[in-house]
Amino acid sequence: MTGLAHRWSARAAGAATAALLIVGSAAGTAFAAETDRTAVRADGYEPTFDVTAQYAVVATTHPDAEGCGGFEVVGTGTATGKPIDSGTWTQDEEACTVTVPGKYDIKGTATITESDGDELNVSYQLTAPMTGDTRVYPTGTFKITGGTGEYQFATGSGKMNAWVNLLDHDNVSCRLMGEIKYLG
Repeated sequence: MTGLAHRWSARAAGAATAALLIVGSAAGTAFAAETDRTAVRADGYEPTFDVTAQYAVVATTHPDAEGCGGFEVVGTGTATGKPIDSGTWTQDEEACTVTVPGKYDIKGTATITESDGDELNVSYQLTAPMTGDTRVYPTGTFKITGGTGEYQFATGSGKMNAWVNLLDHDNVSCRLMGEIKYLG
């Protein structure tokens, strides 16, 4: 009788193990299928806001040498992308060198003006390491803060990258990529 009980226990344990393997395999397959769909969605991501600006800047010494220790930067140029087909880019920023040790701490605002006069306003915050290199690559985030015309109630946000050669103030560029929503 003891031998029969052991055989039934072994069969029950084997059946339970097989059931767990089947359920685990099905769950793993379902998880893999979900993961694959997520990966496909990530590869096919289409931002609703994707703008590149090319502009020239004028940098002057910031008046607050102790609190900022950097520059006031004004820029003008062009912007293209979506939802802006083409327009002008104007910016005003502070590039501080003492607020974040070893980095440029950049805070600014920009306005993109379309040919019909509609304006889209953004604010941004970027950082970049301070090195001996003359090329600086600030990265950070932007927020859409409204505007005029079709952008009067626009909001949104995303990532921003810039490319700056400290010796060539005539050829600065940046890219803003994220989402825009129209409220109202």
